[in-house]
Amino acid sequence: MASISMCFLFLLIISYASCGSNEVKIVRGVELSHQPFYNPTQDFTCLDGSKTIPFSNVNDDYCDCADGTDEPGTSACPEGKYFCYNIGYKSKYIPSSRVNDGLCDCCDGSDEYDSDVACFNQCEKFGVEEQEQKKEEMAESIEGSKVKSEYIQSGKEKKEAKTARIETINGLLAERMQELEEAKVTKENAEGPEKEAKERHDKEWDELQAKFKEEKDQIEREEAFILLDVDQDGWVSIAELQSSNQLEADLTETEAKDLLSGETMVDKDGMVNVWNSIKPKYLRQGRPDASKFDESNVNDKPGDQGGEEKKDEEKPGERPDYDASTKHLIEAADNARSHFDSIDKSVRDLESEKKDLEEYLGFDFGSNEEFSALKGQCYEFTDREYVYKLCPFEKVTQRNKDGGGSETDLGNKMSWKGDNWRKFSVMKYEGGQTCWNGPARSTTVHLSCGKDNVVKSVSEPSRCEYEMSFKTPALCDEVTSHDEL
Repeated sequence: MASISMCFLFLLIISYASCGSNEVKIVRGVELSHQPFYNPTQDFTCLDGSKTIPFSNVNDDYCDCADGTDEPGTSACPEGKYFCYNIGYKSKYIPSSRVNDGLCDCCDGSDEYDSDVACFNQCEKFGVEEQEQKKEEMAESIEGSKVKSEYIQSGKEKKEAKTARIETINGLLAERMQELEEAKVTKENAEGPEKEAKERHDKEWDELQAKFKEEKDQIEREEAFILLDVDQDGWVSIAELQSSNQLEADLTETEAKDLLSGETMVDKDGMVNVWNSIKPKYLRQGRPDASKFDESNVNDKPGDQGGEEKKDEEKPGERPDYDASTKHLIEAADNARSHFDSIDKSVRDLESEKKDLEEYLGFDFGSNEEFSALKGQCYEFTDREYVYKLCPFEKVTQRNKDGGGSETDLGNKMSWKGDNWRKFSVMKYEGGQTCWNGPARSTTVHLSCGKDNVVKSVSEPSRCEYEMSFKTPALCDEVTSHDEL
């Protein structure tokens, strides 16, 4: 194919250069379609129409035209363009400033026709290499297209299955919600009697404790009255409180009177009214004898009488177990709660599954679901410093190659950003970790056809803005004929 194209172009040039017996001069640096504008028998008009000059001024190494069209074969005009025919490879334009600059820009070497550099014609070599590359790309495209077909089939099956599953879940949820409402009523009906029975039991226990506490307090109060009534006349006076060893400290007359609520003395019945004031200062065992106080009992508390162990206070006993009737009500309520919780969990599991399915169906996996195979997969690329990870439709991350430190988020909000006709050729991941004193990181992923899914390169052309190239069968076009390369 390359040889045919090369021969065809060569024949065109020959046929244009020879018209009958008259030889037509080919103007250097001008492509064939523009050669008619360069007629040696006529004055030359700049292609922008700004000026007409003698044809002898064309390629005379002096710029006459503002658009540089009079010097296509020299470097005289800053705006000039030189055409490389590059027969056997790709024709192209180069800035005419590169003509005879000592560098071979055209593969046919024609741009260095008047320099000291010897440019060898490598167009045929490049053409062969290009054809070989195209063959490899075509072969890879064919393999990739086969894989893409599998992706499409799998993607469509997944979508159909997930859509059908949502319909099933909707039906199940309707049934479970009805069951849940019934179970809720049953639970509430069982919990009412249970609550009443428990409250009754607790009330009886609280009353028992209160009664025990009251009796205990009465005993302690009556015992204190006896101890504080030093002269045993049936009255506790201010003087007796001041002289009593049963209080934690000596009292002034005013303090003693305050404990008696302003009275000078109280009898046994009056003790009931002042007991709450006296009780905090009352020492059942009395204050220790100061004459016996030494370092051995320096840590003894008042009333301990030299380290004598205080007897355990009497207790009302352990809380009694529920009676058989209450136990039966509790068991019924527990069963109702367990049944309700089981159905409630089933509902929540179905709702969670439905949410995941709807999230999956919300992704744009391509016109034929071909990109669905990439969901849930991750692909890595390692350079000299970092390991980059692409998880399509989810995120792009970066971590140190040596394994130290955590991953850096390079973008986790994915959208398609390709041109209208190649929408699925570019992925954009935004919302990554914010750079110090800079923007949030983002990554643009450029997709191309490949027989395998592989990240080919990663770069950071702008601060915190990354570029990644990714080959995938999902972007390969359907190949119907491979007769020509």
